[in-house]
Amino acid sequence: MQRLSHPGLDFSAAHRCRLPLRVAPLRYKRGGVAKWICAATLGLVLFSSFLAAPLAQLSRPTEDQVKAAYLYNFAKFVEWPPATFSSPNDPILICSIGDDRTGEALQQAVMGKRANGRRVEAKNIGLLRESKSCHILFIGFHEKGQVAEILRGVQDASVLTVCESLHFIKLGGMINLVRNGSSIELEINPEAAQAAGLKISSRLLVVSRVVTAAGRGGQP
Repeated sequence: MQRLSHPGLDFSAAHRCRLPLRVAPLRYKRGGVAKWICAATLGLVLFSSFLAAPLAQLSRPTEDQVKAAYLYNFAKFVEWPPATFSSPNDPILICSIGDDRTGEALQQAVMGKRANGRRVEAKNIGLLRESKSCHILFIGFHEKGQVAEILRGVQDASVLTVCESLHFIKLGGMINLVRNGSSIELEINPEAAQAAGLKISSRLLVVSRVVTAAGRGGQP
């Protein structure tokens, strides 16, 4: 994946948090001629501006707070099937299982926040059966068997799954947070999201590495 030069995400006028994102240009073929389009630059700026909001008042965000900011902002770039919500007043629920610290940071990050016109709420869950009521599920476990069990538990629900695991995408997960030094890179499997009835915005895909369960490939 190609690194796009970027001085850091500007979280406030007084503070900076250096969390560069690695992005890759999109490749299109038209008339048999490959053309490279650096839409990633615009996409990165758009996503960075959204990411800044929950961290604006933090002088030095912790890793848990940064992950919480990502989880909150994913809600702005995903569309759920209309039947997912019983009324326009239903909130978007982001859950954390297996990582209470990120869950607590998430509850602080979404307090009073909205995404796509809906309130955003967050909570820690301890039981797998609770996960189907979530719209976004952060899986804090890393062991392959545990992750696979949770994914099986939500495979027939419209739940956006997020994790930090080497095996996550191959197991059918949707968004993998990949740490690379002080950077967080995004791997996204849009096929898994589509199978669950979810639509991930191209504005998020363009700043991510698009991969599939068959192999960790996609955008160069």
